[in-house]
Amino acid sequence: MVGTSRYVHRTALVIFAVDLVLVLSLFIAPATLEPGTVIGLDGRANAMDYQDTWKELSPFHRLVYTFGDFNCHQMERRSIVINGNQMPVCARDTGIFMGILFGSIILARAVADDSPARTMLSIFPGGLRRNHLVKRHGGMTAAIMIIALIVPTALDGGIQMLSMIGALPFGLSYESTNPTRLVTGFSMGVAWGLLMTMLVITLISRREDGEAPLLPIFRGR
Repeated sequence: MVGTSRYVHRTALVIFAVDLVLVLSLFIAPATLEPGTVIGLDGRANAMDYQDTWKELSPFHRLVYTFGDFNCHQMERRSIVINGNQMPVCARDTGIFMGILFGSIILARAVADDSPARTMLSIFPGGLRRNHLVKRHGGMTAAIMIIALIVPTALDGGIQMLSMIGALPFGLSYESTNPTRLVTGFSMGVAWGLLMTMLVITLISRREDGEAPLLPIFRGR
């Protein structure tokens, strides 16, 4: 089901805009602090480790770094340093948030459908979209795409974890690099962006054929 013209989904634009503010803040925060203000961190993920440190910062910097503190371990060796300051989240998380931007915006002109898989696959070129296997196994095709985007992060982080506990064969060791974390994180972020956006569009975005969305809580696009 593809109309001759497609709506630009406001829901996708909202997700993109919110994440864009976050991504810009992650870069602006360390760049606008005095060099050496935030450095040498080594905390825990999903826990607050540096509340007293953030109290000394301006409200903007306090908010951004508190967000990072709660969501990320903030290890210096796994983080990008800007202007002599660690970014609020590690390189992998930075890549994830950047990937969400891409994953959300490419669905801005998707065709809303009651099936999340068909919503996502509507961005495929016409020939591929009409392929027999894709049409018959749309859900599996969408799942394979999402999984394929997550695999690089799973491999990079998983092998590194096995190395840390000495579980790699033949005495091998592996420590990821920040560029690798950034790239694999971006891939995972694209998957998250696609997943979130296709679900939101499926639930609340208007349909090209005039049918009501599954949750008609908004009358806009």
